[in-house]
Order: sequence, then structure tokens, then C-alpha cells
Amino acid sequence: MTKAQLKKVDARVSQAYKVVGNCVEIDMMDIPRVFAVGRAAVEAGADDEALKAKLGEFVNSIRKN
Repeated sequence: MTKAQLKKVDARVSQAYKVVGNCVEIDMMDIPRVFAVGRAAVEAGADDEALKAKLGEFVNSIRKN
């Protein structure tokens, strides 16, 4: 994946995380894991709703509150 493609993927992951991870407390060290899950979902062909579902599932598994 080129740097430009990775930037676009990260923007999609960030936007989806803002929706599903709003006010959810996670460890700072888990943020790269969130992006890894999001990148894997995008590479697998997930649309925005599937990406949100996948990230929501992961965030709920690591949430602190």
C-alpha cells in the first residue's frame, strides 16, 4: 500500500472511530491496535458501515469504562 493510500485508509478509520469510540475510554497503547483492525477491515473490502461495526466490536472488547 502506498503512502497516499495508507493516508486515505487511516482517514476512513479515524472517521469511523470517532463515531463508535466517542466517550469510550481505552488505553493509549491500544490506539495502534484500533488502526490495525481498521486497516485490515478496509483491505478486506469493508464499506463504511462494516468498518464501524468491526471497530465498534473491537473497541467494546478493550474498553475501560
